[in-house]
Amino acid sequence: MTTATKIKLQGTNVSVCLLPPIEILEARYKLSDDHEGIVARDFKLIPGKTRRGTSEGAPVGTYSNSSLRQQVEVTWMDGDIKYKVRVQKSRIVYRMANGGFDESLVIDHIDGNPNNNHPCNLRPLTYHENFGNRASALKDKYPKKDPHLPTGVTRDHKYTSGVRYIGKTTIKGITHKCYFENPRAAQHWLATIKENHLGFSARRDEKGLIIGAPQWKSMQ
Repeated sequence: MTTATKIKLQGTNVSVCLLPPIEILEARYKLSDDHEGIVARDFKLIPGKTRRGTSEGAPVGTYSNSSLRQQVEVTWMDGDIKYKVRVQKSRIVYRMANGGFDESLVIDHIDGNPNNNHPCNLRPLTYHENFGNRASALKDKYPKKDPHLPTGVTRDHKYTSGVRYIGKTTIKGITHKCYFENPRAAQHWLATIKENHLGFSARRDEKGLIIGAPQWKSMQ
């Protein structure tokens, strides 16, 4: 068994497996016009020598990643050599839907939901852009102490002279943190920070505004 070549994500020491050749992916999967992104084709790995395979239309991927992103194990033969890699499902979907891309980038879920792998919900970003753009998709797995507060905003429980809130986010390795009298002000400040440092890649709402932007911006 041989594992495929790995590549480091831009600006990090994090390594990911390079995707299998496109002909391998197209032989295994087909695009699905829903949140699954891809479903399986009917195939067997080594016809006549193994019963391992999948049925047409079967779901693809397992939730074996702590961030709730589905991963897919792909095994294929190249002559007498058997390869096996494990990659994020979203990377396969994006590759099949859009062709080749810079694999030193990560695939971001535009709506913040890592379970929505529809091709239109995926885009490539750098690791740090993606990290600074994290949404609340993990709030059920890792609940906040104050779950009613907006993403990135927490109550300052160490402050004893009244009520104070903390706005905090990390973008491109730099942590931005500030204190506020109310959570709405903290949320607006976070939106400004993301607009300034992430630009077009900042996650936005249905009106095209960065999540948390003050209401007056929608009236401009």
